[in-house]
Amino acid sequence: MAEAFSLPYHFVNHLTKPGLSCGMGDVALQSYLSSTHSNGGSDSAQSLIGNVRSALHDGGSGATLQSMYSSGLDRMWRGCGDPRVISEVWKFLCRNREQLKKVHVKAYARRAKSDPETKIKLKEGKLFDLYFDGQSDATALKNMVADRFFGMDCIGFVGNYLVWVGEWASYDGQTPSKWPTHICKTNIDKAADVKPLDFLCWGGHVAIIDWVWKTLDDDTVEVDVCQSSGIGPQCNERVQLRRTSATSNGRRQFKIHHRGTPQMPVDERCVIQRREGFYW
Repeated sequence: MAEAFSLPYHFVNHLTKPGLSCGMGDVALQSYLSSTHSNGGSDSAQSLIGNVRSALHDGGSGATLQSMYSSGLDRMWRGCGDPRVISEVWKFLCRNREQLKKVHVKAYARRAKSDPETKIKLKEGKLFDLYFDGQSDATALKNMVADRFFGMDCIGFVGNYLVWVGEWASYDGQTPSKWPTHICKTNIDKAADVKPLDFLCWGGHVAIIDWVWKTLDDDTVEVDVCQSSGIGPQCNERVQLRRTSATSNGRRQFKIHHRGTPQMPVDERCVIQRREGFYW
């Protein structure tokens, strides 16, 4: 555990402004992707994996994606992928555009929370025809990101950030509910004690505080929050967190008093947790 030399918003910018390299340009990873059905599912990504994992060979006779990245591919389809692996997969697809003429895919919309077991198909066809024909590599991949073939979920964002700044040697895919007990164990009880790199934890979501602007009163603090939710990786500026009288499992609960700009997609009560020894 150590000092971080890059803030979470630097990681947001790395992913989205301008984004990850595809070899012939950069593409913003501006998409939320989760394999959990109630969080939208990863149907587009799963429609792609079987057709490109082992069937395509680099240059026609070289290595496959499976032989090069193995388990890294599984993390990617779940929304927890290493940005470096995502970039390399993009480069592989762009180098082998002609082979994409034989790859059949289905693009799906995000599943509805009201009916999470139903897939919502948008389009179907050959990958080359749908995305690459007559388009630049960057444009093709930008459209694939928009159709949720690639993206990042909440634990993918915060976990990969911890790897990116060197706090973790390797990714730890704990579910959000386990972050307060396994990863950031110190509960913050007072608004005045909140610091950058503290974590916001819900039962099914996790985010990270990027910056603390000021304490507005004894119970309210104004912060910037970084997370992947809604539109994907983002920084929500000037969010106001207000301490409540309630606790959850002995941890103080805070409510989102003001959702910031752009507005936080998640606004239920949360706990604020600290990873001991991890600081800015």
